[in-house]
Amino acid sequence: MAVNTDRLIITSLDQAMFFNNAGELEFIMDELQDTTLSNAQEKVDITGRNGAKIAQLKRNKSVSITGNNGFLVGGGLAAQTGAEVEQGTFNIRVSEVLTVNSNSATMEGDPVGSAGSEIIALYKRNTNGSMGQKFEQDATASGTGKFSYSEKTLTFYENDLEDGDQIVVWYDKETEAAKIVNDSKRYSKTLKGFIDITATDNCDNEYHGQIVIPRADFSGEFDIAMGSDATVHAFTIDALSDTCSGSGNLWEFYIYE
Repeated sequence: MAVNTDRLIITSLDQAMFFNNAGELEFIMDELQDTTLSNAQEKVDITGRNGAKIAQLKRNKSVSITGNNGFLVGGGLAAQTGAEVEQGTFNIRVSEVLTVNSNSATMEGDPVGSAGSEIIALYKRNTNGSMGQKFEQDATASGTGKFSYSEKTLTFYENDLEDGDQIVVWYDKETEAAKIVNDSKRYSKTLKGFIDITATDNCDNEYHGQIVIPRADFSGEFDIAMGSDATVHAFTIDALSDTCSGSGNLWEFYIYE
């Protein structure tokens, strides 16, 4: 039975899935706020006598896909940067605000690094929140402006700080994490994309649809806006001609019940 392709209303943008050439799923975006397929082609006028337009030469079809997803997607960032999402143990830099008591303070975390230089930086915290005096790590806190570190305990030179003074300490700690790198020598990926939609016709019959992009070339130009508004994942894709299969297709649109 023929499927109706007329008078369709797209009611839902369901998800976008992207696969690599090995058929492995790279990522899914399932909170798409909007997606636009922009289709274009060039036209060159062919003129005759007295410059009259007698025909047009059509060429260079192009398609770009832009969209925004409500969640930031690690696999999407990897596609835009040409990276892989690495899972492992990594060092990250953290800070703690501590209160001094009896010339010492106790940290919560475990710094990593060479003995004697575990602490990256340490400052006294002024009452207005700014950074005051800087302290240097020393094996025994042997003089003013020095501190020593051992098993989460920071010890200061006598009378350098008073009880109740606050300090800010920075250090690297080891943690389980996912890592995405924007390497200057690697570039955005070309994947195979599938965009799922839901549609109804003018008689309230429901259909599903899928737009297939055989070669979805991700742009490496993108913004990650952070601040008062929730961060969205914006993306831009150029649909390349499907030279792999020889079809030359830029996209395929399927509608099914």
